[in-house]
Amino acid sequence: MKKYIISNFLFTLSFLIIFTPLCYILYNYILSFDVPFVAAKESLSNANISSISINRNFSDFEEYADKVTVLMYHQIIPENQLKKHHFTESGDIIDEVVTLEQFIEQMNYLKDENFTVLSLKEFESFMNNQKKVPAKSVLITFDDGYKNIFEFAYPILRNHGYNAVNFIITSLITEKNILYNPLDHQYASIEELKEAADVFDYENHTHSFHKVYDNGESYLVLYEVEKVKADIAKAKEWLGNSIAFAAPYGNYNTNTLDILRELDIKMAFTIKPGYAESSQHILEIPRQGIYPFYALKDFKYILEQSTN
Repeated sequence: MKKYIISNFLFTLSFLIIFTPLCYILYNYILSFDVPFVAAKESLSNANISSISINRNFSDFEEYADKVTVLMYHQIIPENQLKKHHFTESGDIIDEVVTLEQFIEQMNYLKDENFTVLSLKEFESFMNNQKKVPAKSVLITFDDGYKNIFEFAYPILRNHGYNAVNFIITSLITEKNILYNPLDHQYASIEELKEAADVFDYENHTHSFHKVYDNGESYLVLYEVEKVKADIAKAKEWLGNSIAFAAPYGNYNTNTLDILRELDIKMAFTIKPGYAESSQHILEIPRQGIYPFYALKDFKYILEQSTN
């Protein structure tokens, strides 16, 4: 009888050890479908997260940059997880998606070729003529705050020791962290933002004005100036330490620039291709969009132009 009790106990224990985690995963997987969107109740400004303070001394370098490549990404997704909505009607991957395999190859290239990936603080000092940076310098940026960036890009950046800027649509950050599901259009949770703050500086991509009218014109351009200002200010307050802004869809006008000055936003980034130079207007910094149809040779070419 004693032997029977012990064997039953061991069987039950083994069952719980094996199947309890599986049940938990299945439960979370089911919950990840059709979960009602709930905006984060806590703002990042209340989470006691500091901006990235990395500000290295580059005095030992022989050559310094006249211009810096600012890379722009939106979504990073493994090739085997691409779904129908990630493709155009002609069968091409949509412009805002770069595969994880491409991203890994690009980050490895930066590492192998000894590029310096700047922190936002270092980049700001370069733009203000307060710091010289190495000739082969880049700034990495992401737009919108998609969950897949935290799922896939974040570990790659962290493993390489790279920092990056993540322009967040603050109204779309979620309260609950659920499993990643490539079938859904998911944004990051407040917990994911906190956990990835060792890599990302979180910056302003509006609070809820990342929208366009039926005619294709953006809210940022056509809405009343005071409402635009209130939305950008709300995002700035939500973020807490934000010093930079990226206009949704790259659409802005002189009113937008005036608002950014009034709100004491130090830098603003466009989607216009080009290279960042300290002589440029610091509220109209160009970026090089990285797209899925770029081969590694195209990525190399973009970087090479900044050192010519």
